[in-house]
Amino acid sequence: MRSNRITPMELQFVDVSTIIAEAYTSLSAIEGALCFIRITNDSNTDVFISFDGVDDNIYVKAGDAVPRYFQSNSAPTNNVSKLKKNTIPRVRGAAGVGYVYISGWYNE
Repeated sequence: MRSNRITPMELQFVDVSTIIAEAYTSLSAIEGALCFIRITNDSNTDVFISFDGVDDNIYVKAGDAVPRYFQSNSAPTNNVSKLKKNTIPRVRGAAGVGYVYISGWYNE
């Protein structure tokens, strides 16, 4: 039986002072298939987020937050669209001061 319960993922973050210029810094694998994700860049440097470690998927300006609703991508077929379970998000940019946070929600 399907569950209609939305569960938050564990908050992840990276201190941008630990970023090596133009190299990806990996976070932990996401435990569920996300239907929504929010990246908050609470730092003084612009960053790119990658979900495969090869391509830059999301650009986040310093001091900005970017939401992504994966379910909205399912129209017009009404298939369920989610970020794959165990995806490892990666952050790339220049070293700076502050943190980049990743939060999200998935169906149990």
